[in-house]
Amino acid sequence: MDMTMVLSGDDQKNVVPPWLRPIASIKLYDLCKNHSSRECNFYCRVCMVALCKECKKQHDLSEHEIIKAYKVAKVASFRMEDLEPFWDIFDICPYNQNGWLVAVIYKKGDGITRSRDQTDAAECESCHYRLKSSGSKYCSVECKVEAVMKINESGNMKNEAKRTVETIPEGSASNVQSFRKRPRKQTSPQRAPFY
Repeated sequence: MDMTMVLSGDDQKNVVPPWLRPIASIKLYDLCKNHSSRECNFYCRVCMVALCKECKKQHDLSEHEIIKAYKVAKVASFRMEDLEPFWDIFDICPYNQNGWLVAVIYKKGDGITRSRDQTDAAECESCHYRLKSSGSKYCSVECKVEAVMKINESGNMKNEAKRTVETIPEGSASNVQSFRKRPRKQTSPQRAPFY
């Protein structure tokens, strides 16, 4: 039986549950590898795999916790109430689907900051997608996972930097060589032959 540890509010903000870490690489609503006519619209939290309806029937014997994915405007999403018990999701932009609040799973933006027409429009902190809700920080579960993992990584790097300070001797700094082995431009460029 899988034991789930419930974290306090501050801990939930800083820790990504292990079952959510590979979410970007798992493609929900792709065709199942075992049942080619079925779409994978279930996600097993224990095995961290996408399942179709047929795979889920076989997987139900293991009593693992399975979350259903939904399609909202052709985009895979989880219901907010399915995610709330396990992770702090209040800063993910909610969308409405048939009376349910859902959180989009995958990134919506491409990471490029666009010029803003409206100065008060909120943007995703990870991919710079323009958000509907001004109280939200992220457009999707993937963006929040990415951002929290970067924060944790940078925090760990800062702690390691405090512990060990490395200095480079002045003599060894002059021995540094460039990795580029060829000149940037050709000495005598030639045109392509005409055929």
